[in-house]
Amino acid sequence: MKKSVTIVLFLLTAFFAGQRARAASAAGGEGPFFPGSGMVLQDGDILLTYVPSLLNSCNRTFAKPEGKYAHALVYVELPDKGGRLVDFSANGLRISEVKNHLEKLREVALVRPRVPPDKGRLADAFLEMKRLYDEKKIKFDFALRWTDAQDGRYYCTEFISHLFRESGLPDPFPLNRFPADDFWVNWYAEHLEIDYARIVSPNAPLHLPDFQLLAEYRSNDPADERNELILDTIFLRIGEYLHNDKADIRAPSLGSRLLVNIAGLGLTGGALARGLPRKGRTVFVVLREYVLLVMNKVNRMISSHSDREWTREDIAALTRRAADAFRGRYFVNRE
Repeated sequence: MKKSVTIVLFLLTAFFAGQRARAASAAGGEGPFFPGSGMVLQDGDILLTYVPSLLNSCNRTFAKPEGKYAHALVYVELPDKGGRLVDFSANGLRISEVKNHLEKLREVALVRPRVPPDKGRLADAFLEMKRLYDEKKIKFDFALRWTDAQDGRYYCTEFISHLFRESGLPDPFPLNRFPADDFWVNWYAEHLEIDYARIVSPNAPLHLPDFQLLAEYRSNDPADERNELILDTIFLRIGEYLHNDKADIRAPSLGSRLLVNIAGLGLTGGALARGLPRKGRTVFVVLREYVLLVMNKVNRMISSHSDREWTREDIAALTRRAADAFRGRYFVNRE
């Protein structure tokens, strides 16, 4: 049977969405958010996204504020291209057409500022940043450290925050407030050399009064749904080991040590792994090995019992058991 992917539309209310769609069309926005949705993107719309991956699941499990999205992009009306999605990540600054980007996503939310930007201001702010990027004066911040100062290092939410502030708009990604003794602030500093208090989750505008959630979409691909559940369950379990059980991540195996060194040379591991501080890169490689081992175990078990109907609860329980089975190989209780 030919596999098809359908997009399920979740609207806050049908009336509200319809009114917004008509307002967007009247304002001259370009292109539907998703085919058949009736939603039209406007200058300054923020897209929050998720696709099942190790880094994305880690991001949405641990970053604050909590939520299900792991990356943020912004829609900008450019004078020479029209409406485009602007994306700043470890792979650099990218400009893409809407449909080409959205087709690859598992989940996406459309968030709109309640006060739209003045015409051309967001484009001006972006084009200045693009000029600086082309001149190699700004780069991705692998330490994920949000700062008010224009120090030339940005990550996805910080980049959009800068564009909005330069355009006179409310900040969609303000810094979180943490107590001085917050466990994760201290753990990230010690084990990853990253300032956790300076990481702002893509989910931030969902909690701010100056922004409104217009719509959410997700594909119903069974494989994506299963991988999403497995990954999220693994990272929740890792959080329990580190926080509740007071465990530490074991020193990397010989194979993992080789991967750490190779990743540091830029030969493997992806752009983010290459750019992390050595401590963070070591943890990333070890956890990657652990997560893939657990995922493979779970998927093999499900495949070997294909005649069984696997519920989400069944898969989550199986994943927790598999994670616990390999716990001793990758985690050690603190002394």
